[in-house]
Amino acid sequence: MKIAILGGTGKLGLSFARRLQQTPHEVAIGSRDISKAEQAARKAGGAVLGMTNSDAARWCDVALVSVPYDGHDSLFENLKDVLRGKIIIDATVPIAPENIFQIKTVSGKSAAEETAAIVSGANVFAAFHTISHRVLRQVEVSHDVLVAGGATGKAEVLDLIRSMGLRAINAGQLQIAGHLERMTALLLSINNSNNIKESGIKITGV
Repeated sequence: MKIAILGGTGKLGLSFARRLQQTPHEVAIGSRDISKAEQAARKAGGAVLGMTNSDAARWCDVALVSVPYDGHDSLFENLKDVLRGKIIIDATVPIAPENIFQIKTVSGKSAAEETAAIVSGANVFAAFHTISHRVLRQVEVSHDVLVAGGATGKAEVLDLIRSMGLRAINAGQLQIAGHLERMTALLLSINNSNNIKESGIKITGV
């Protein structure tokens, strides 16, 4: 598959690119600024491509989204036509600007549900909220990745995550996405309280 990391020039996007290079999939980093995308692609190494977000969204089969929440709606409003019918994996965490231990969205729903409302006809999933970009960079390390979304396309998403050397956990429908996003705030609090940076969630009995 062709995987586009939209808004992929930051730490999380580069970590995704590093993991995905271990898979058979083609990978592109997208950005509003083509020069930043190409620079990030060179930094990621391998055969990673650099594209504008719009070109990457048009090129891909799966869009992996790693933008800050304040750029979330504008990204999807601009790309909603080219992403229709595709798989979107939204890793956005809508951290409240006034308190990093709280989640806050415009609609009161999850960021992933807002994505589904904007991009009609896409298969939207929420995932990667409980894994640090530092852990993603360590390609030999496996953590659990919780995935929320509908049945259509979910098998492909779970297989993609497994191909990245991670343990994919089916967490249910997209309506549960808000709970996954809030887990990021929980982990930030755990990190802060214990003076660590890489706490995670492990699911037992599955």
